[in-house]
Amino acid sequence: MTVPVFSMWRRCGYALCNVGTAIAAAPVQSLLLFFMTQVLGLAPGLAGVIVALPKVWDALVDPMLGGWLDRTSLRLGRRGPVTLASGAGYLVCMVLIFALHPVQGSQTEVALAVTVLLMIYSTSQTGLGVTQYALATEMTDGPVALSKLLSMAAVAAQVLAVVFAALAPMLVVWSGGGATGYSRMAIEVAGASGLALLTFYFATRKVPVITPSAEASTLPLLRSIRLTWTNRSFYFLIAFVMFVNAGAGVLFSFLPFANHYVLGGSSAGLSTLEAVLGISVLVGMLASPLAIRRKEPLTVMRWSNALVGASLGAMFLASFGPLWTTWLALAVLGLASGVIGVLVQTATLTAARLKMTGAVVVALGFYLGIMLAGIKLGSSLGGLASGQLLRAIGFVSGGTSQSESTVFWLRTGYSLVPMFFTVAAGLCLHRVILPGQGGRPAEASAVLPPIARGLA
Repeated sequence: MTVPVFSMWRRCGYALCNVGTAIAAAPVQSLLLFFMTQVLGLAPGLAGVIVALPKVWDALVDPMLGGWLDRTSLRLGRRGPVTLASGAGYLVCMVLIFALHPVQGSQTEVALAVTVLLMIYSTSQTGLGVTQYALATEMTDGPVALSKLLSMAAVAAQVLAVVFAALAPMLVVWSGGGATGYSRMAIEVAGASGLALLTFYFATRKVPVITPSAEASTLPLLRSIRLTWTNRSFYFLIAFVMFVNAGAGVLFSFLPFANHYVLGGSSAGLSTLEAVLGISVLVGMLASPLAIRRKEPLTVMRWSNALVGASLGAMFLASFGPLWTTWLALAVLGLASGVIGVLVQTATLTAARLKMTGAVVVALGFYLGIMLAGIKLGSSLGGLASGQLLRAIGFVSGGTSQSESTVFWLRTGYSLVPMFFTVAAGLCLHRVILPGQGGRPAEASAVLPPIARGLA
């Protein structure tokens, strides 16, 4: 089956889904834990649990949710309605989270409200993610075209993510600070994100939904799990993604605390750190095609992951020195992370295309659900680890200063703790073997059949 050639307008519009989700995710990733402890007054341990619980829920329902969303799209003949509903839920919940105000006395009401809103927010994010990756397979006819489309989307998202990650703390200040500042910041960010998601909707709403095979669309959940379990490379890649996201979650959660209490920075200082990291990630994304011209993608990913670990160790040492050394370590970290960010998406989808025992084809939607669940589990693990570590080190919420031992552990939290997750990610990546790489012959590759392009 030949996939139609889509115009540059549609391809650029496709990239705006990444842009929209990245813009709205920026304040949640970098400011949520800080907001819950410093503004809402929640205990650090409780805040970490709140971040983790919705992700665990998603990990349980995402594989089934992917199938249900695709069956809905097939019934409607288009993916636009799922995009609109998911985008609305995503943005409204983000705004409502940062609109919460501290409650005197019991923290239960605030904790429950944040948890429910995060669950809806994360489930809506799954809807956008499944739709986006399904469209990618429907708009391309092979791994080369798929990599180009995903790379373009990733680079576009990173450009705007850099801007809004650096801008979010400043928007809080410019909007008056405190609970009011966070609320207004969220509304402003949601407006920019909504514009990008609406453009994505109008650009891709006429892309035809490709019907999956009858076998792929009728496989029950437990049989799908049993069949895909033999695809060990896919699951090792998912484990790699989980540990990478856990490390990133810890880094982003601790960075505002480290900036304030370790590096002695202001909101402008935090914006500078976010900008250095974001710009270097963008450079890494742009450099990734040059890197894989000389080495296999898996080799490049392994070396990049090692560089991430080394730069995190350097950040610990740099925290005792002048500020520019931290910027330098962050730049190297971002460069290597950008390379990984581009290559891991293609690697994961390539692993999902491998045929199972007996040449059975498991629909892509099931794989997409597992992939998104892995990403969220990693993020929840990072959030849980951050909250529990803040509680364990005796962090005082809202304090103008912290004890010497607490500052030391804050220094460790944004450097050596993420390095631990990076080492675990490297061990998983070492076990991955893809077609034509790491010793597996290229002819073992299974180009995704047209019948399996849709979601189950």
